[in-house]
Amino acid sequence: MAVRRTDLDGGEILPMTICMIGAGGFIGSHLCEKLMHETDHTVLAIDVYSDKIQHLLEPGHPWSGRIEFHRINIKHDSRLEGLIKMADLGLLRGEPLKLVDGGQSQRTFLYIKDAIEAVHLMIENPSRANGHIFNVGNPNNEVTVKQLAEMMTEVYSKVSGQPPLEEPTVDISSQEFYGEGYDDSDKRIPDMTIIKERLGWDPKTSLWDLLDYTLTYQHKTYSQAVKQAMSTSIASS
Repeated sequence: MAVRRTDLDGGEILPMTICMIGAGGFIGSHLCEKLMHETDHTVLAIDVYSDKIQHLLEPGHPWSGRIEFHRINIKHDSRLEGLIKMADLGLLRGEPLKLVDGGQSQRTFLYIKDAIEAVHLMIENPSRANGHIFNVGNPNNEVTVKQLAEMMTEVYSKVSGQPPLEEPTVDISSQEFYGEGYDDSDKRIPDMTIIKERLGWDPKTSLWDLLDYTLTYQHKTYSQAVKQAMSTSIASS
């Protein structure tokens, strides 16, 4: 890149090699996109699957040679798959969302692009970031899981043009959903003091906008495939 880029202290940002574990996931793939399009950094991308970054690995890009994919499985947790299916596919299939123990736990939610901006600042400002642990979240987007499910149902109805379900949620016990021994905190609110002081970062995207952007993408990307899979399943039964 011809443009000289500087960090928060005015120092020149030099090209670096970044080892990214989980590069094929949701956050990792977005970070890879940003690094390829906006920087001269090299990425060693580590994950089990490369589907979300395959377009970055194709030859002919200006960043060809600056991203390498290495297929390594460092962790597997079946509960993560269950959580994804519970939220995304439940809406796409027109099914009520499952609320563990009534969905009374409180959480905050952060838009992916806000998260990527925070990580990008950490990478390119090592003098401010090294030796520190940062919370990356959005305390302004605090809701109960039940409230989140109701908002998701309302937003998805607008996005898809389908009427909302009369009963958008159904309760399920933590034991039934996760199994024996499950335990979790009722409230998680990140303290943003350090990341604001060290990097000047503040999240910008409201929860309503976050859900609108995310569910619009999910609907455009997956709704037709889900309908086809459901039709195939019904036809074969």
